[in-house]
Amino acid sequence: MTDTSIVRGNDSDADDGAGAGAGGALARPSRWIYGVTAVAVFVWAVLWTDVWAWPAFAVLAWAWGAGTAQDLAQHRLWDRFTLLPFGVFVVLLVVPAAVHGDWGRWGMTIVAGLITATVLFVIAFINPAGFGLGDVKLGLTTGAALGWIGVGWPGVLLALLGTVAAFVLMAVVGVVLLATRVARRDTDVAFGPFMVLGVLVAPWVAGLLAG
Repeated sequence: MTDTSIVRGNDSDADDGAGAGAGGALARPSRWIYGVTAVAVFVWAVLWTDVWAWPAFAVLAWAWGAGTAQDLAQHRLWDRFTLLPFGVFVVLLVVPAAVHGDWGRWGMTIVAGLITATVLFVIAFINPAGFGLGDVKLGLTTGAALGWIGVGWPGVLLALLGTVAAFVLMAVVGVVLLATRVARRDTDVAFGPFMVLGVLVAPWVAGLLAG
């Protein structure tokens, strides 16, 4: 894995059968981080969605919790925490879409996820050493989650705001780590957790920007 600046993510996507590589055994993901993240995501979902959407967001709570723990420990994101949850999330949202008769919202949720992933793919293409495909795939669910909450094209804008927030948060944390000498400029920092955090703060940031 190539070293990169502390203010840029370096997540590498890996399949389930991937080995530990030259660095030896992989660090074990923290169950504490997994649990706290999962609970925080689900509580956030309860605040911003109705009961019909909760099962879909429960899937994201599991995926983002497990993915955050894995990314922080190993700097990788498995497809089971990115691609698979996106498909399940979209399918489960059929229920609230049918209950409310709002299929346009359901369709734009998918569009928001695809647009977010596309933006991240372009960034990864420009800087492959500092950005992994795991982050790109994670963008499917982070974008879709905010797309559902924002409803329609505002949801797409909210998804992009969440992505921008992730970069800003990572930059701020990076500067703090450098200033306190906890890390160096070539220290690898996982970007996935900041993507999740960006999602959580995006609705409130959007409210502040709206006045």
